[in-house]
Amino acid sequence: MKVKVLIADDEPLARARLRALLARHAQCELTAECGSGTAVLAALQHGPADVLFLDIRMPGLDGIATASLLAKQAPWSVERPPRVVFVTASPEHAIKAFDLEAIDYLVKPVDIDRFDQTMRRVLSSLDAAAHTADATATPDVNASPQGGYAKRLVVRDAQGMYFVAVDDVDRVEADGNYVALIVGGQRHLVRESLQAVSLRLDPAEFVRVHRSHVLRIDRIRRLEPCGHGEYDLTLADGSRLTSSRSYRDDVRRLLR
Repeated sequence: MKVKVLIADDEPLARARLRALLARHAQCELTAECGSGTAVLAALQHGPADVLFLDIRMPGLDGIATASLLAKQAPWSVERPPRVVFVTASPEHAIKAFDLEAIDYLVKPVDIDRFDQTMRRVLSSLDAAAHTADATATPDVNASPQGGYAKRLVVRDAQGMYFVAVDDVDRVEADGNYVALIVGGQRHLVRESLQAVSLRLDPAEFVRVHRSHVLRIDRIRRLEPCGHGEYDLTLADGSRLTSSRSYRDDVRRLLR
């Protein structure tokens, strides 16, 4: 299957550069070119994309704002969001890019080798997601026969595989192409999406509070509203994090 790609940049020459670099990858199909974030939203309503190349600085709705909106009101299945690659003339935007779970960012003028590295990362991520989807379509050997929720999760390392009991997991975090299971301060990496793992966790025991965080409910010690539907959360180990507005209803469920 072709990988559908959308390019967004308000500079025609910049779009032409990305188009030329992308043309070298036969497995990719350019489905849309946009000059603004508003045009990106409109294009996605007419057809999905697997990968978005978003210029950070565009008139009106810029790349960061566009990605933020898409994260909250996505016109696609939550199991398969597009991979976002930010394109920028200023590398200091990298931290913000990864806060939005961008898979990579490219600095203008875009170098051929750097573009190819990004494409390898994108294709690897899409391939991993496809394998995850295939795995969840078959019976789950780690699921509870009674409730259908996992009792243990498989972790693969250089020596082979081992199991982590779900009862021991304090929280789950997105970590690039992996998910980190936090158990007593230790991190165990699982190559799955956070969405896939969270679907296997009992909602009576776990709550998703952010695109990157799923928490064991009985590890939450304090909730403090901080406006706009967000909450500051204090956990049993003393760590703190802030929930996102997208999951405010899930957090408020804890207060009932």
